[in-house]
Formats: sequence, C-alpha cells, structure tokens
Amino acid sequence: MQRTLPLIICAGLAGSTLAGCTAEPLTIEPAAVVEASATDRDLPRRPWVPPARQASPDAGLPPYIDTVSLREAVDRAIRHSPAVKAAFYEIEAKRGEEAQASYRSNPELSLDIENFAGSGVHRGFDSAEETLSLSQTIELGDKRLMRLKAAHLDTSATAWDFEAARVSAAMRASDAFVDVLMSQMRIDVLERFISVTDKTLKAVDAQVAGGAAVPVDRDRARISVAKAEAALETEKARHAAARRALSVLWGSDKPLLGRASGKFVAIGTVPTLDSIKMHIESHPSLARWSDELARRAAVLDVERSKSIPDLTVGLGVRRFSDDDTGALVASVSMPLKVFDGNQGAIAAAESRVAKADYEAAAARSELMSALVEAHGALTVSKTQLDVLRSKVMPAARSAFDRTRTAFEQGKLDLLSLLDSQRSLTESELELVNAEAEAARWRIKLEMLVGGNLGQVD
Repeated sequence: MQRTLPLIICAGLAGSTLAGCTAEPLTIEPAAVVEASATDRDLPRRPWVPPARQASPDAGLPPYIDTVSLREAVDRAIRHSPAVKAAFYEIEAKRGEEAQASYRSNPELSLDIENFAGSGVHRGFDSAEETLSLSQTIELGDKRLMRLKAAHLDTSATAWDFEAARVSAAMRASDAFVDVLMSQMRIDVLERFISVTDKTLKAVDAQVAGGAAVPVDRDRARISVAKAEAALETEKARHAAARRALSVLWGSDKPLLGRASGKFVAIGTVPTLDSIKMHIESHPSLARWSDELARRAAVLDVERSKSIPDLTVGLGVRRFSDDDTGALVASVSMPLKVFDGNQGAIAAAESRVAKADYEAAAARSELMSALVEAHGALTVSKTQLDVLRSKVMPAARSAFDRTRTAFEQGKLDLLSLLDSQRSLTESELELVNAEAEAARWRIKLEMLVGGNLGQVD
C-alpha cells in the first residue's frame, strides 16, 4: 500500500506524524500472507494478532507558546486533533477485523445421550447410548483467503481516511494561522497610522497655539486619531478571536499562543492548470479508490465463495450401557444448495463494484473542481497582489510624502494631509488582506497537489 500524500505533512513538516502511525513488524505480516497465498490452504495455521498501540503520546493540552510558526501550528493541530486520533483507532479496529478474518472456524464438541427414560427395558439409563464426538467445518471455495483479502483491502482504504483526516486538520490549522498572522499585520499597520496621526495632531496643536491654524483643524485631527484607535481596538479583538480559533484546533478554548511568527512571501509564477492537475491522484480522497475498488471486488469474491457449501466432518465414540461396550462414530454432512445460493448478496456486491467506478469518478470530479477553484482564485489573488505592490502602494506612499511636505510648507491644508494618510493606510490594509488571501489559496492548492507548505516563512 503506497502512501504518497504524507510528504505534505511528514516531509514538509518536521515531526508532525503521530506516534505509532508507521506500521510495526508483526509476527505474520498480512500483506505478505495475502500476496503469497493462492489458496486458503497456504495460510498459516495460527493467525496473527495485531499489537495494541496508542495513537499519540500527546495527552492533554500543549503548553502556551509566545510565538508559533506555521509548521508548529499545523503540527500541534495534527497531534491534538480528535478526528485524526479517531481515524487512527479506526485503522487499529480494521487491523483487528483483518486478524479475525484469518481465523478458522472452531471445532464442536458434542455429547448425545439416546434411549433413556423410556419404558420397559429402556427405563432409566440401563440401555442408554452415549456418544461423544468432535466435528469440524471445512470451508470450501477458499473462503478464509477471500475474507482476509477483503479485510486487508478494507484496512488499506481506511488508512487513506486517516491521511484525509490529517490533511483536513492541517488545512484548518493553516487557515487559522493565516488569520492570526493577517490580524497582527493589520494591527502593525494601524499602530503606524496612529503614530503618524499623533504627530500630525501635535503639529496642528502647535499651529493652533501660534495662530497659524484654526481650532477646527485640531478637532479634525483628533477625529482621525480616534477613528484609528477604534479600528485598532477592533483589530485587536479580531486577533484575540483568531488566536482562540487556532487554539481550539489544539484542544483549548483559551488562547495558547501570543503571536504568529513569519510573513507572507511573494508568489512566483502560478503553474498552469494542465501542469499540476495530474498530481491530484496522490490526494487521499482520490488515492483511496484504488484500494476501495479492489476491496469491493474482494467482497464480491467473498460473497461468491459463500455460495459453495462447506463440509462438516465428525468423529466420536459411542458407549452402549446395556453391555458396556463401545464403537466409533463418523459423520460427514454438507448443506444442499436448494433455496439459498447467496444470490442476493452476490447481486448487491456486483452492484457496489459497478457503483465504485462512478463514485471514484465523482470524487475525481469534485477534487478537480476544487483544484480549478483554487488555481483560479490564486491567479486572481496574484494579479491583485502584483498591482497593489507595483502600482498602488508606491503611488500611495509617494502621494503621502508629497502631501506631508506640502502641508509642512503651508501649501496644502490639513484635510489633504489626513486624506492622504487615510488612503495610504487603507492601501496597506488592502495589501495585507490580499497577501493573506493569496497565501490561503496557495496553501489549498499545494495541499491538493501534494506540495510543500512554504508560502509563509
């Protein structure tokens, strides 16, 4: 069973795998047994027993951390995700079912007493016949091997669900991390704006005191400062909510971090859709269908094997009470396939095999739709980001610098200065939002194609 997707989390994020998620050596490796067996007579007499394992040594809540990187945020989310641990234990449950599928049926020990408590010579137990026998059902049609193949493929398909749970946890943590980083970057922008408006207010106060400006100009500057402070408090509340949302993914409803470390990096050339769409085959929601298709075919083989009657053989000892003698008793039995040939279960399994092709196609279509959406959104975000960085921001900074110089020289009024300050701040906030949006879509795109989470350093 090949695993290609974990490079997103395991190779891309150091130390993010759950303890115990790597297969441990067993006394009998089921995959090797299934592949090497042509008939159930090739299977070992003693079935393997899966060892008990724990999903993760990480119990309780992670400690508070002052600054957290993207990798640490995702790593914590995966380690403390109930969904990931539940998916891991489902694999363990399937391993138990796989072991159960390899068991032979138990022999039966029976004791029969005949010809007692009757009348005449059969009164009491004087003429009773006692038979102690041991019987064993012999499964025909390689039922045991068919069961084991189906159970093994069921375990393989469930392992892909575990990978999907890890990707989902990583995706949610990445989104939450981007929100934290975006809000604190917006806070930095607003704090710089407040610092600039404070300086403007002091300059206006000096002008009013010297008679070079009217008191209404001071009121306008104070209004600008008050609005900026209100926006800052709002953004701080949003930052606290974002930190709490990220901490919830770590298992806590209280913030377990102070700040997000890193910055949004520039996005290079967005690859064409044709060049990346083949990589979605490694995504667990799609990769699982290779195992699922094989599992359903194996289940069909199981149902077909059930139509073959089993043979039950027995051997026992019979004791005759009237003369205290004994004799051997042998039996052979087989059910007659007159009414039940397991036709309904076979038809159902055949329908599910046919259904699997369409479900796999639907999964591929849904994944391709998500890929097209992410690719298109990233392309749009990059275009917007490039315009903001190359045209809008330089123009906004230049306009503010020129307006401030002109204001200091008395060539422009306060309203022009406040307007240029507000325009620059709004452009910076728009840039932060665009950077966060681009990073968010790049994360999703890279997870869909199995890339690295390298868009936030």
